Amino acid sequence: MLLTLKEYIESYDDLILHWFSDINKGVEVTDTVIRTLCYYNNALGVDNIRQKLFKGSKNNFYLCGLIDEFEIHQYNSRFFDHGLLKICSPILSDNEALIQRYAKLRYRAYGKMPDMDFDVAKGRVSIWCNTVQFFMENNTEGIERNLNIIETKVLHKTDTKRVGFVDDYEFYKALYESNKPKMEEVLEKLVSPKIHKKRSDNEVIGQYFSFLATGYAKLAWRKGIEVEVNSPLVPKELLPILPNDNYDIPYDFLK
Repeated sequence: MLLTLKEYIESYDDLILHWFSDINKGVEVTDTVIRTLCYYNNALGVDNIRQKLFKGSKNNFYLCGLIDEFEIHQYNSRFFDHGLLKICSPILSDNEALIQRYAKLRYRAYGKMPDMDFDVAKGRVSIWCNTVQFFMENNTEGIERNLNIIETKVLHKTDTKRVGFVDDYEFYKALYESNKPKMEEVLEKLVSPKIHKKRSDNEVIGQYFSFLATGYAKLAWRKGIEVEVNSPLVPKELLPILPNDNYDIPYDFLK
């Protein structure tokens, strides 16, 4: 039986408090702490949405974006290879300064591992997050280049079809063309039970919210296209661009 969202959050409360007690004593912030803290704040953000506390949810998603920045700079994380759901958090924060910084984040080359720009040019899996980054900063040249790479190097791949990335491509193409009906068609598909379950990385949070569909819908609203999605997984109140007056950072290592 799945935990409720409240039970899921409570299961992390003591662990988070313990970790920050250690961090305040000078213990290193590890990548495990970072990843768990991001999951925790995403859950808090979804819980705030359920309570109609949208400013609180945006602050939680803002923290997730800061955590991702820290993870890239500190650990050269390659989460952009599998981070489409993560990249939605800063978009949903409505913090424009964070969104623009996040759009420029890249992992670096390490040993025999190439950098992110090289991987994207080869049509490797980081191209999906990178295309969203270009939409975040309204980089038309980058969007056009990536759509061409996807069309010529990626769409035919078995993994692209297996994971469901064809839907992502169709949304990006529709967003680029400002095709509202097509965007809404893809968004409705993303919140259908079968696809939503397949694309969600957390069963507990997935009971209440679709990061992917809401993040994509928000990209459309950022472009001035007010798409509608008839699903409780995409709360309408979160789609207008309404930044908080202030964003709180309770973690000293992120300041």
